[in-house]
Amino acid sequence: MSSELDEVLAQVKAGKVAPLYLLWGEEFLVRKGADELVKALVPDAAMGLNHAVLDAASPREVAQELATLPLFPGRKVVLVRDPEFLAPKKGRGDALGKAREAWKAGKRKEGARRLLALAARAGWGVDQLDPGASGAPSVEDWKSELDVDLAEVDVAFLKEAAAFCREERISAPEGDASALLELLQKGLPPGHALVLAASDIDAKSPLLKFAKDEGWLIERKVAARHKDLDLSEISREFLAPFKKKLGPGALEQLKERVGGNIRLLQSELEKLAIYANGATIEAADVALLVHQAREEEFFALSEAVQKRDLRGALDYTEDALGQGTHALQLLGAVASIVRGLLENRERLSLYAQGTVPRSFDDFKARLFPKIEQEVKGAKGRAPHPWAAFLSMQAAARYERRELLRALMACADADLELKSSANGRLVIERLLWSLCARPA
Repeated sequence: MSSELDEVLAQVKAGKVAPLYLLWGEEFLVRKGADELVKALVPDAAMGLNHAVLDAASPREVAQELATLPLFPGRKVVLVRDPEFLAPKKGRGDALGKAREAWKAGKRKEGARRLLALAARAGWGVDQLDPGASGAPSVEDWKSELDVDLAEVDVAFLKEAAAFCREERISAPEGDASALLELLQKGLPPGHALVLAASDIDAKSPLLKFAKDEGWLIERKVAARHKDLDLSEISREFLAPFKKKLGPGALEQLKERVGGNIRLLQSELEKLAIYANGATIEAADVALLVHQAREEEFFALSEAVQKRDLRGALDYTEDALGQGTHALQLLGAVASIVRGLLENRERLSLYAQGTVPRSFDDFKARLFPKIEQEVKGAKGRAPHPWAAFLSMQAAARYERRELLRALMACADADLELKSSANGRLVIERLLWSLCARPA
């Protein structure tokens, strides 16, 4: 656990409560830390009455909830998850994706308000949401103003959400933080506390300064570049409940297999902790359970996924399971394939502005030298040029957000398999969500 969060939890247990706790960084770590903090602040018996969770709320709405006395005496905690009023205009994580996820989950009002809050950062309202409407910002405008890449499925979502906002008379939540800041400066009712869990924050936000001066700012970040990634402290935190540790070489192998996907890291570590007999998880355990087989053994599966060939992927799964391949092995292969696609999708954006060169000769002349330089800089082995060209073509069949969600789906599938779920159904559902093209 981060030293800052350790210290905060110790102070809460000692009865010292700050008015504001601002956690920010990697989304999974932030949410996990916020949940731990809320549990420490509010006893289980009072959780349902003295604890409020707000999504897509404005600063004024947060302030109103924070100033309201609880039904029963004691502490009151307001938790705000990924507040749009804290996010920077550009450089934001997948804010549009969060709006879509809420929308697809049936939380249409939350999804609409998140979308409106995002658009408001560029000065746009409901009438400007649909890029196809007359006079509305174009797809290019969304990119230049908000750094948001709109796919066809996003444009359809924006049109549907705009109609919903007009029908339900939903307006953008107020982004001005002055009401909330004024309440914090004036002083909260005794025992009240605000917990903000953000994946990104505007460095100029007055709430950030207040957290530093009068509350707590808890960073839970991980390095963006693979070579700078240090998973040692996070791994120790996840393994602490099992009273186990990683042996020589085990952490390095884990890093190569899961990268910066912290949710997947926790899932894999839990699986390893359950599997390992002794107090130490060895490198051999990682090699066995985390992506258990060489990629060439799953070439047919890889080819089907890269082509978004659902029928081919399902046929391969049926044959492999029939021959005794464990569902965990297939899951490891799928996760590895998705990570490879994501890596090449990033290269596609970085080196080719998102468009694959039409010819292999063009790719080999313009892009492959950059890939070689990148791989050698990371002390890796450069792929064969033709294989790299095909991999980039495969990655172009997926949107970046699809691949990120696919990694999360792999983590969910792993949890299901550990809970004795039907292996065939879990893998088939995962492949369907991955290979099926968006409507």
